[in-house]
Amino acid sequence: MSYERELEYLRQMMRVRAFEDAWGEAYRNAEIEGIPPALGTGQEAVSVGACAALEPGDFVFTTHRGQAAQVARGLDAKRMMAELYCRRTGYNKGKSYHITDVEAGVIGMGGIVGAQVPVAAGVALARQLQGSDRVSLAFFGDGAANEGVVQESASLAAMWTLPLILLCEHNGWCISQPAGDAIKGEGLMGRARAWGLAGTSVDGNDPEAVHEAVAEAVARARGGEGATLVEARTLRLGGHLAHDPQTYRDPDELAAGWNDCPIKRLSAALMAAGALDAAGLADLEGEIAAEMEAAVAFARQSPPPAPEEAFNDLWAGEQAHV
Repeated sequence: MSYERELEYLRQMMRVRAFEDAWGEAYRNAEIEGIPPALGTGQEAVSVGACAALEPGDFVFTTHRGQAAQVARGLDAKRMMAELYCRRTGYNKGKSYHITDVEAGVIGMGGIVGAQVPVAAGVALARQLQGSDRVSLAFFGDGAANEGVVQESASLAAMWTLPLILLCEHNGWCISQPAGDAIKGEGLMGRARAWGLAGTSVDGNDPEAVHEAVAEAVARARGGEGATLVEARTLRLGGHLAHDPQTYRDPDELAAGWNDCPIKRLSAALMAAGALDAAGLADLEGEIAAEMEAAVAFARQSPPPAPEEAFNDLWAGEQAHV
């Protein structure tokens, strides 16, 4: 049996975590100001597995916690870090840490909870009208699942048979509110049935399980069978934002979550199977650490945008298309 794909999953999850750790460290060291980073520690398998099921021309729509999908979609770590440092060499010329790269199929959204979902549905409709078989994948959290725009987008996706994948990163917490207090009844799968959508719930700490579920949803969408709701059950191991001490959480829950961390789980499985050893893991860690050190150095050395550039690159109307 070949473990090539599993090793790539591990590499990508480690890259995601190392990137986010570097971003969080920059904030704690006051190198970056503004809104504290929203880190997805513990959720890496969702984005890595999902993005592995996509092809060029497909679009992903991220949340405020979107760096994992951006890394997994292949964006350059140096340009991403430069954007987070608000430097001109970043993807959006240092003007927004909600990173967007249309050519790579990554649309980064702002802090309005759930706002990326109707945009994803709109792009899916546009592609459908164009006769394209490309799909839209919208990430959202269990907290956003109660937003009206998510319900409306899901209903329209069913009505119009849109090529849309609604991927819920069910990480257990909406800031400090347990998901069980917010989502009642039959949960998200009950909602999928109510909307008239296909739905599946998977282990979000298993990148292969996520990959298989999203690949099936992509195949359905490309085949004209419409949208799918995928629930990836995972756990947010860090705070809602980098400065959140998480005093509202049971320490035993967090300890259990760290024991089931997707990186720890997959690396242990690969080592048990003989596909990876301690030296190989150390080499991989060193390679990724060097990549992130280079990304931070690039960001630090890059210039900020000039004040007169503030109103450059604004667009609206017929120019606003993908």
